[in-house]
Amino acid sequence: MESTKWQLLCDRGPDLVLCLDFLGGRAAAGFAELAAGIPAELCFLHIGQSFSGGDPRLDAQADEWVREALGTGRPVRAVLGYCAGAALATRVADAICVAVPVQPPVVVLLDAVAVTGATLCDQFVSAVESSSAHLAAGELDDARHWSDGLLGDHPDDLPCLAAGLTDRYDRLMAGVAGRLSLGEFFRRELTAGFASYLTYLLLAGQGGLDLRAGTPLFLSSRDHEPAMDPANSVSLDVDREHLLRDTDVLKLVAGLLTEEPRW
Repeated sequence: MESTKWQLLCDRGPDLVLCLDFLGGRAAAGFAELAAGIPAELCFLHIGQSFSGGDPRLDAQADEWVREALGTGRPVRAVLGYCAGAALATRVADAICVAVPVQPPVVVLLDAVAVTGATLCDQFVSAVESSSAHLAAGELDDARHWSDGLLGDHPDDLPCLAAGLTDRYDRLMAGVAGRLSLGEFFRRELTAGFASYLTYLLLAGQGGLDLRAGTPLFLSSRDHEPAMDPANSVSLDVDREHLLRDTDVLKLVAGLLTEEPRW
C-alpha cells in the first residue's frame, strides 16, 4: 500500500494496527519485532520518521495521519504507542473516534511516558554521551551542567528548550566532525537526526495519556512505573529492552488485537 505518513511493517489482513514510536537509534525492540511476532491477520503500519518541517501542532498532525490511514479504505482495529509515542497514540485514537465514531480502536500503551522539559534535556545528554569518545576534555560535563541550567531557566517552554538543545548539539558535533575529519555533511546529518527526534518529542509533549472516550490499557516492563490507574495497567516481568519482542507480551497483545477487550 502507498503511504507518505506511514511505513508498512507487515500486511497480513485488512484491518489496520497503527504504531506510534520514533524509528531507529535504540537497542530496545521496536514495533517491527512486535508485528513480526504476532501472526494475526492484520496490517501493521508505523508512523514515519520525518518530523522536522511539518506542522508543529499535534492536532493537525494527528488529523493528517488519520486521514491517510483511513484513506486506505481499511478499518483501524487498534492504535499502539510506545514510550513518548503513547502521548501521540491517544490523540490519533481520538481523531479516529471523531472520523469514525461507531468504531473506536483498541488503544494499548507500552511503557508510556509523558514528555516534559526534563525529557528533552535527558535525551540531549544521552545523545551527547553517545559521542563521548570523540568529545574534548570536559565537554560532556559542560553539556550536562549547561542543559540543567537551560531547564532551570525555561522549565515549561519546550520549543525554547528544543531550539537551545539543538544549537548546542550542533556545535558539539561540529567539533566531533572536525576531530575526525568528517566534514560538514556528517555534522548536518547528525544534527538533522537529533532535531527530528526533538520535534517528535515536542509533538508528544502536546499530547497526553488519556482518551476522550474510553480508557487505554497500559502495559509496563519490570522497572517502569505505571503511568495511570493501576486498574488499567498490567506490569510484566520483562526488561524494557525486550518488551516488544517478549513471547508472553506478544501473546497478550495478540489477544487484545483479535478478541473483544475485557478491561
